[in-house]
Amino acid sequence: MTYRSSIFGFIFFFASHLFAASHPVHQISISGNERTKNFVILREMLVEVDSVYPENQIDKLLKTSTNRLLNLNLFNQVEIKYSLSEYNKKTTFNIAVVVIEKWYVWPIPFVEFSDRNFNVWGNLDFDPARTNYGLYVFNYNLFGRNQTLKTHVKAGYNTNVGLEYRIPFLSRNTQWGLNALIKYASQNEVWYETRNDSLQFFKNGQNNLISTTEAKVELTKRITPFTSVYYGAHFEHGQLDSSVPINDYFINNQRFQRKYGLYFKIEYTNQNNIYFPTEGKYGSASFGVNTWQNQNYLFNGSVKTRLQQFDKLSSRWSSALSVYFEYNTNQNAPYSDRKILGYSEVVRGYEHYVVDGTLGWKTNAALRYHLLNTELILTSIPIDNYQKLPVNIYAEGYIDGGYATANQYHRSNHLNQQPIYSVGVGLNTLFYNDRLLRLEYSLNSLGEGGLFVHFKKAI
Repeated sequence: MTYRSSIFGFIFFFASHLFAASHPVHQISISGNERTKNFVILREMLVEVDSVYPENQIDKLLKTSTNRLLNLNLFNQVEIKYSLSEYNKKTTFNIAVVVIEKWYVWPIPFVEFSDRNFNVWGNLDFDPARTNYGLYVFNYNLFGRNQTLKTHVKAGYNTNVGLEYRIPFLSRNTQWGLNALIKYASQNEVWYETRNDSLQFFKNGQNNLISTTEAKVELTKRITPFTSVYYGAHFEHGQLDSSVPINDYFINNQRFQRKYGLYFKIEYTNQNNIYFPTEGKYGSASFGVNTWQNQNYLFNGSVKTRLQQFDKLSSRWSSALSVYFEYNTNQNAPYSDRKILGYSEVVRGYEHYVVDGTLGWKTNAALRYHLLNTELILTSIPIDNYQKLPVNIYAEGYIDGGYATANQYHRSNHLNQQPIYSVGVGLNTLFYNDRLLRLEYSLNSLGEGGLFVHFKKAI
């Protein structure tokens, strides 16, 4: 009886998909976009006018389209609904897209800590001298085409002046885009060496102990709605002050270094929220060549990959898994380019440490429970678009691991060439779908535990 039931169940499932009613899309109406061009929104939709879709798949297509529009970071809210109607004696889909736009021009004065993370700054007694202040000016959605101009002027512990321009698509009918960046930065303190698995700082009261000029141009192309490729060229010039101990910070123990690079990257992204995913997949692989130059040239090839899987286990439970890998062909890279763990890639519980290398990996796994999904009404905010504040809170249990190695490192560094791992629990609070606060307690494989604060996603 069970066998027959399974056979009939399979036949019913197959037939329901094979013979499901399909209808064309008659129209897609868009409202709420006072600035954003219609074609910017339509480009992210997985349905098109006059195309035919099965009735039992339209909900999934519109849900994914909603996520894609939210991930543009142009809208506080997106709602897509459909209805069925008769047109030319045919049943058709009528789709309505309603958006609430964000505020797109943000001149933001700021004060920020300059250390690698909040806890490192805490170890230094939250020293106000280690803060930066200045002005960010973000111009999002220029011309209503999702172009972005970012300028910033920063002073204090670091000096930083930069300009970045992003054009996702050069015209409404092309899949090609362009990104460009130019930046000058200097610091009053230099991370010139790693000992006891911790950064060593050099400071003598002078300003501009190290300066860096950087420029990058990147050509992009969207191949499918979920897959893009990037072709980039990069230049960087670094200069150390004569008072700084040079060690091998730059090649040939010199006080200056130029770096030239070319890279290719392919990326697949299909996540419900790029700032804190609970469903979907992400994958990227980049291949680069670069050369460091002062007295002579030193060449390097690099490979970096990242794979992530996010699964919805039930209405409230979800899981996350991430794997990162990096390999550099030149095992004698300068200290300035041996950053693996503890910088942008962190094994939780090791926020106080760094592990330098030219080869490394990191993995994260988490189980999450959706504690709260609510919307606060903030009538005191003068901007109508921000009076509705979505808040989501997730409890999380996690385990992290990592490894990094290099040919050269100080003998006091015991984490090199050693697998490290940690376990922990955390609370993730997501505001406006794109602002995250993480409070975590981690216990690492050294037997050390602690509370850590972060403002970006771990996976």
